[in-house]
Amino acid sequence: MVMPYTVSLNGADNVGKTTQIDLFPSNIVIGKVGGLHQTPETKIGVLHRRGRLQEWWWESSNEDFVCSIVQALTRRYCDSVITAHSDVPEVVIFDRGAAMFEAVLTAVIATKSPDHDLDSARAVLQVILDEHCLRLPKERLAILLTHGKNLEQSIDISLDREEDCVDERYRRYQLLLQTEMQRQERSGVYQHVIKINLRASIRDVQNELREVLLQYTGNCMFIPMLHRLDCLYIFSGLSESGKSSVAEGLCSHYGASLAFRAKIVYFNNLISEKLGKPVYCIPEKEQALNLLHELERFSNNHYWLKIMTIESMHRHLVAKWLKTWLGDKVQVIYIDTDDVKRFERALIAPEEVVRNDDLKRERGVEMIRLKADLVLDNDGSFGDTLQNLIRFVESKVRRE
Repeated sequence: MVMPYTVSLNGADNVGKTTQIDLFPSNIVIGKVGGLHQTPETKIGVLHRRGRLQEWWWESSNEDFVCSIVQALTRRYCDSVITAHSDVPEVVIFDRGAAMFEAVLTAVIATKSPDHDLDSARAVLQVILDEHCLRLPKERLAILLTHGKNLEQSIDISLDREEDCVDERYRRYQLLLQTEMQRQERSGVYQHVIKINLRASIRDVQNELREVLLQYTGNCMFIPMLHRLDCLYIFSGLSESGKSSVAEGLCSHYGASLAFRAKIVYFNNLISEKLGKPVYCIPEKEQALNLLHELERFSNNHYWLKIMTIESMHRHLVAKWLKTWLGDKVQVIYIDTDDVKRFERALIAPEEVVRNDDLKRERGVEMIRLKADLVLDNDGSFGDTLQNLIRFVESKVRRE
């Protein structure tokens, strides 16, 4: 059996490790493995399910803590890499790897000790590992993500992004953890280090990671995200506002060799089929992530397209997440049409238009209008509306 190429993504808390792993292509040749709390039949997994992991994390003995973490780490590695199944992925990417967990173990031991000394904590860790014949399973490629110009700024960023209440113990732990990881970095523990500029978008970091993975693994799945598209235009608006007509007009203007008009229901049906349940049963962030993977798969298969439109988007959180992840690669266009004109143009009964509008408002279509890149007035002639849209698109299209 050919063993997969193992990769770990490491970094300070809240540097974006999990987000970046989620954004990697969703494909059978790429396995994405979450945190240790997701490992079943381990003490870590059981404690997480019972809601006691955080309490145990700080109150357990050093020996119990180290043995339990290494057991879960080993179990996760074996379940993901050493398996009897034939459908083993070509590349397995771990959310945090052996090197980072070694830093975590050291930092936790130091946090619990009176002197908070990392050198002493490192020695204690090694004694426990030797006494129990434990070894942390290492990946072939360990990538480190860093943020901030220095240690102090890096810690501040991590703490500012923390959703839970931050106490003095957690602050001390972050100082010790990030100090230890910086020592590892200087020692060459990580094969590749990416320093994240504070102005870098999530997509910028994702594409830099993909470039590294393409270089190391040679797997063509790690091409830049939606790189063949100049732009993805998402259309939103109330019922009978003209979304479909405007999108069709835009794609006809550029021609089938460059532009394609898609319906969101097509992708949602694909997602629902894969999930085995309606896509609307999952949180909107997961809806957006699944939609992104389907859009990327479609774009890669239709590599000649430069422009893609998708309609109709009514869930504002889905639009928000796509915009967060893709930045200017996505342009959200809200078609704004007077109510009287919408009812005049409608091919359905007025009461049905009202019902559809109520549903769209419930899903957040008015929030999309507030955040849209373009609110396009469609009260005039179709020709005027289309020309205004084309001028907007021309300002976004990449010039070769």
